[in-house]
Amino acid sequence: MTSTLILLAAAVATYALRTVLITVVPAHRLPAALRRGLGHLAPAALAALVATAVVGRGGLPVLFVPGPVHAALVALAVAALVAWRTRNPALPVLAAVAVLLCWEVLP
Repeated sequence: MTSTLILLAAAVATYALRTVLITVVPAHRLPAALRRGLGHLAPAALAALVATAVVGRGGLPVLFVPGPVHAALVALAVAALVAWRTRNPALPVLAAVAVLLCWEVLP
């Protein structure tokens, strides 16, 4: 019960903070340097999520352990190549999903 209340309080606090920041401080009133940085916020957040998913709970040593090639690393490499070549935010995700599907379906 306590953990549910803590999660609920965190959700309410997060929602309130986002709502207040969006309504009280509109983007056009922010300093120019901060506005330029907002364009990098979404790719940075996505990179953090991907890095967390790839490395997992084992930490960085997981990436350097010799053994079979990890499907996630191959999908990440393909997604990085597609992102670099196309500059489209949706195509790298589709490419990574396609690699993972092929990895699972093909023997």
